[in-house]
Amino acid sequence: MELSAVIHRPASEMAYLINENVLRVSLRAKHNNIKAIEIFYGDPYDRRVTQNNQEVWTYQTKPMHRQLKGVLTDYWQVDLPVPESRHLEYAFRIKSADDRQYLYDDRRLTTYSEKNRANIKGFRTPYLNISDVLTIPGWLKQTTWYQVIPDRFAQGKEVSLEELSDQKPSANSLNGSLQGLVQNLDYIADLGFNGLDLTPIFKAYSNHKYDTIDFFNVDSSLGEKEDLAQLVTKAHEMGIHVMLEATINYLSDASLQWQDVRKNGAHSRFASWFRIYEFPVTYSLEVDPNYARQASYAMFANNPHMPMLNLENEEVQAYLLGVLAYWVKEFDIDAWRLSHGDDIPQAFQAKIAKKLRKIRPDIYLLSENVQTSQNHIGQPVFNGAVNYPHMEVIKSYFSEKEESSGEFIAALNAQFLRNRRQTNQGMFNVLDTPLSPRLMSQAHDDPQLLRAILAFNYLQVGTPVVLYGTEQLMAGMEAPNNRQNLSWEEEKQNDVMKRYLRLLNNFRHEYADVLTDGNFEWSQYSNRYNYFSFIRTFGDKKIFVLFNLGIGSIRFQLPKNTKLILSQNLVDNENRLGQYGFVIIESKTNQN
Repeated sequence: MELSAVIHRPASEMAYLINENVLRVSLRAKHNNIKAIEIFYGDPYDRRVTQNNQEVWTYQTKPMHRQLKGVLTDYWQVDLPVPESRHLEYAFRIKSADDRQYLYDDRRLTTYSEKNRANIKGFRTPYLNISDVLTIPGWLKQTTWYQVIPDRFAQGKEVSLEELSDQKPSANSLNGSLQGLVQNLDYIADLGFNGLDLTPIFKAYSNHKYDTIDFFNVDSSLGEKEDLAQLVTKAHEMGIHVMLEATINYLSDASLQWQDVRKNGAHSRFASWFRIYEFPVTYSLEVDPNYARQASYAMFANNPHMPMLNLENEEVQAYLLGVLAYWVKEFDIDAWRLSHGDDIPQAFQAKIAKKLRKIRPDIYLLSENVQTSQNHIGQPVFNGAVNYPHMEVIKSYFSEKEESSGEFIAALNAQFLRNRRQTNQGMFNVLDTPLSPRLMSQAHDDPQLLRAILAFNYLQVGTPVVLYGTEQLMAGMEAPNNRQNLSWEEEKQNDVMKRYLRLLNNFRHEYADVLTDGNFEWSQYSNRYNYFSFIRTFGDKKIFVLFNLGIGSIRFQLPKNTKLILSQNLVDNENRLGQYGFVIIESKTNQN
């Protein structure tokens, strides 16, 4: 057995509370190196004195199970009851594939013997506070999101964007509005979505609205506050939750605060609001007006028009807390997506969570950042993050075909086990965004590949997201071509895709317990023929899934006592599954 591959980290994603009474413990090892693991566990203070007058730890034993199998590594897992003292000690007895036995405790990984067992010094938890249990809003498990750029969706009049639908997209406004969303909410609901994610709507300089001038007002190009209030009210009546996005780590240089700094320099009341190196505030002029090599202040992404806020400043924190609370309290929004959440100091993150959850206990707090999000989610602050790593793994395998099935499985395992279960449940599983190539373009304009990718995403832990226009097979690699306006002309509607999204959303809602809380187990896969399968189980429910990404078809026969939920390229009379084909079936063996 390769001892160096055996890894356990206490008080981490490898040992955490899944509820107030259960601690989940996991261990990583080299693939197929281990035959069995038995865990010793108990209250660390539960001791007894032997006949030899020695004090020994009283423990129980429980077998671990192999939760996930990968190409290089396997992950073993067990759930342990929390003792009355709310302290727990544990150690591992490992049986290798060649039948050797080892003891792994807090001090060492060594050969198992009765002497070593009698002298166990197990991993010990701190006091297991109930408040440390991570939770997600109950409504999130049932939610599928439709992401919208309000400017590109529909105008606030009966004809919506019809007269604009043939225009070439540009960086300028396409005249969509919040009222357009109000009038067309039934379109979103008819597709089966019950979550509406809006890109920034606040007063801004640019039409993308990420350079905020005033967080307390809706940009006039999109409408008024009354339009947002009407949108949220109507959405809630239709069972749709609403999320707003804010970029709180910088402001526009057209903002009142920055203009005051430019005018009054170090004497400005807002001078300490920004990260300024020296006065007056200046930047180097370049060919690109939105880029500066140097500036006398901190810029976001070297854009001189986006001065960075000092998020450690108490006045800035008070201002931003007021902003975030205002839209929750006054407009009853259900969720906040905070761009660049990893830039927010942890102490300020905690203040945000405390303030907003006092107003709305079931609010969904989402962090958006491109980098791996482990360091700032998984705390009782953000429920999850925009799952860009997940998106990249899917794109690399499905679209770019850079990985084998085994490598794909290994990459997904690594992503999944980086976080605690509750954090994975709160992840925002995007496939494309307003800043990335459209899913249709990633799929090389192949609707079958696009549908396969969508189906896979809907089967994963986390909340699935679909960018507006996917139902019309909208394509586009870069802005502004990936941000076209939605077409409302009858002849441009894609009834096949609309029906497909309804099926996916209905499936996700019906099987939310299996797909959110259920176990995930990889089944057969082939690097040569490029297919993979997995099983999702929860209680007596069991779903089997098979995807074929290979060039040719593979043999598949629908088992008896099963229900076919959804499929693509399944040739029943030939028992074959074609390229980009998939089957999702439910086992009926436990049903009468």
